[in-house]
Amino acid sequence: MALIGFMGAGKSTVGAVLAPLLGLPFVDLDAEVERREGQSVPSLFASVGEAGFRACEAEALRSVLAAGPCVLACGGGAPIQPGAMEALTAWGLVVWLRAPLSLLQARVGAGEGRPLWGPGVEALAAARAPRYAEAELILDASLPPEALARAIVATLERP
Repeated sequence: MALIGFMGAGKSTVGAVLAPLLGLPFVDLDAEVERREGQSVPSLFASVGEAGFRACEAEALRSVLAAGPCVLACGGGAPIQPGAMEALTAWGLVVWLRAPLSLLQARVGAGEGRPLWGPGVEALAAARAPRYAEAELILDASLPPEALARAIVATLERP
């Protein structure tokens, strides 16, 4: 299962709550990229640019999907990359944690550690939304993480 959404939507937080409920490992794609590359996401952006980061992210995503079932918290831009949403959808349930930009801004603050947070963030969020909307399940990310996790489990338990 993959959790997608914009920066600050709570993908990592909800994923960490959800994984034990499902008896699955939790993987944060940004953390996986950092582990594989030996540097932080902001450092990667600084050293190889967004295109270089996206290449590292795509390779990490392929590896995670090949490793088997887990609860995967995708980086905000991961499902936007060519072929990524199709791969995620073929792999498992894709859940968009959707939230208004005002809530995301309150959570992210100045966006420290988030290289794409800054001027133009509204346009970036709007540009990504149609791709996110392809998710099989769309949930209101303003709900508490535990409520979101329970809603996902309930969806999976429906016949």
